[in-house]
Amino acid sequence: MSREELLNLQEKKFKRTMELAFKTPLYSQKFKEAGLSLADITSLKDLEKLPFSSKQDIVKDYRAAIADHSDLSVFHTTSGTSGIPTVVGYTNNDVETQTLNEARNLLTAGFKKGDIIINTTPYGMFFAGVCIHDAIRRIGAVVVPAGKLASSRQQVDMIHFYRPTGVIGIAQFILKWASLYEDMFGEDPRESSLNRGYALGEPVPESKRKRIEDVWDIDLRIGYGLTEVGSGGECEEKNGVHWQEDLSLVEVIDPDINERVADGERGELVYTTISRTGTLAIRFCSRDSSFIVGGDCSCGHITRRVMPPEFRLDGLIKIKGALTSPFAIDSAIFSYEGVRDYLVVVSEDSSGLDRVDVFIDSDSFTPRQIESLYDRFGGKIWFNPSSVKIVEKDSIPVIGRKGKKIIDLRAEADYGDELKTFLEKYGESHQ
Repeated sequence: MSREELLNLQEKKFKRTMELAFKTPLYSQKFKEAGLSLADITSLKDLEKLPFSSKQDIVKDYRAAIADHSDLSVFHTTSGTSGIPTVVGYTNNDVETQTLNEARNLLTAGFKKGDIIINTTPYGMFFAGVCIHDAIRRIGAVVVPAGKLASSRQQVDMIHFYRPTGVIGIAQFILKWASLYEDMFGEDPRESSLNRGYALGEPVPESKRKRIEDVWDIDLRIGYGLTEVGSGGECEEKNGVHWQEDLSLVEVIDPDINERVADGERGELVYTTISRTGTLAIRFCSRDSSFIVGGDCSCGHITRRVMPPEFRLDGLIKIKGALTSPFAIDSAIFSYEGVRDYLVVVSEDSSGLDRVDVFIDSDSFTPRQIESLYDRFGGKIWFNPSSVKIVEKDSIPVIGRKGKKIIDLRAEADYGDELKTFLEKYGESHQ
């Protein structure tokens, strides 16, 4: 398909989607308030006339955004990492569309027919596990459905037993499993059967990608997506995910003035589905901050590339008076060799001031590196930690489904007994 053919297909699908959207309670009301009728929307050039929608719109009444209730097949929810999970209705058409979307992503990421792929993404309400499972089978590969396993040891045992050629999951877990693989089997993980990985579910700085590729001796690609919209995957260039533009449209908007920005300029990613018939997303504000990679890609794909977001606009954390993102902290810590895992705990000291304790899982972190970490935080993240401590191997608890790395005790005091026990052993007073 040429770029011109893609644009023509987008026009056709956009018009059909608008016909559906004007019949939904959510969007018909939004369009009415904006003074728009279906006759006002005749082509993609009119996309900017449409009002924005948000997660809150769908959370308020998830059924109001569904176009075809008669063909509903399954309900999925977002991960809920940044708040209340959003319920998204998939029709039979949407299930097929998302399976196609994920199959394309896997092929773009280098997977192929005959591969054995261990899928460690969670199976359940979150869409990725099930959709990727079906997509693996769609490309002719063999799936090992490991997303329901309860422990890291079980995941690693599956890697050793089934000898998969590829692994799909959250980056920090894929990294953690390397040292566990060596401990459990006395074998170098670089000599395992794995040759390819696909990480999704969280931002992955280059320092962490390189660490994963080195410890497993694999080629790691990044995926990015939203339950409400769709997803994209990296090609061999590793410079943005190829967005499936025949399935959904992507814009980058300056959130301060609500206007589009040029390719290469950072803003909020805004999406419009054009192939779904269940929950529709019309100019859906993702709160993800990123940009479109300009120019053609040497891999030959005609779709535009979206740089995987480093942070959410509503996900920045104020620590010691400075706004920072989990991505920036992740990038700084994994720039050091030998780091297996880490945890940052933010609390208030007895004077009511912010306290930041950094816990590092590493056999090779030296006092000099600890000292330099203070400088690196102060130079790149604009605050210095109150303490940096080396902890025992594999002692850092997994908090939440994705393994939360920044624990803000100022906002929520109770993160469970496992964290409490960890802090009693390694931390200062966090009462």
